[in-house]
Amino acid sequence: MPNVLVFAETRGTALRKVALEATTAARAFVDAAGGGEVHALVVGPPGVGAVAEQLGQYGADVVVTAEHAGLANFDREVVASTIAARAKAGGYRAVITGFSAQGRDVGPRVAAKLDAPIAADVTELKVAGDSIVVKHPAYANKVSATLEVKGPLAVVSVRPSAVTPSAAARTPRTEQMAVAADPGASKVVVKEMLEGGKGKIDLGEAPVSVAGGR
Repeated sequence: MPNVLVFAETRGTALRKVALEATTAARAFVDAAGGGEVHALVVGPPGVGAVAEQLGQYGADVVVTAEHAGLANFDREVVASTIAARAKAGGYRAVITGFSAQGRDVGPRVAAKLDAPIAADVTELKVAGDSIVVKHPAYANKVSATLEVKGPLAVVSVRPSAVTPSAAARTPRTEQMAVAADPGASKVVVKEMLEGGKGKIDLGEAPVSVAGGR
């Protein structure tokens, strides 16, 4: 079983919950397929590589860090180019991201750069022969569609909270790589990020959410 690459999403220098979910999904995927390694890629400002040990706790065998001072804010073009560059160099079977705001932005960009199929918003994934089989909610979550994704490489984005992060402790090997594009040359530049609801828990990161209605 070839290795799988995970885009480990961060905010600043901290991991997002979707990064742990994607890493857990990748670990289960390669283990069920009979072996292989999970390589997690972290792209961000200097210091972001400190999350390597945390990713190892959730099943990452290798943590690759691409740091640049120009990445204090999320840069979709640089992140997508760096993921694609690593995927091309590593000979991976799949690239797994979260289906978060960042994942929805970079996933299609990475698939286009790799000329690879993409399966978005999936809740389950497994290997079936030479294909990757995923389940994807459809018709406003009224049905669950089963999709067979063929080809040597596929991009898969996992629905937030569809996978529960679970410990699979390892001591990951660490690698450094340069970002694959200059943040200063990006067509879209984020000047400032304003965080709303200061002091409140991010709904996407909350361990429990309760809703009422009739």
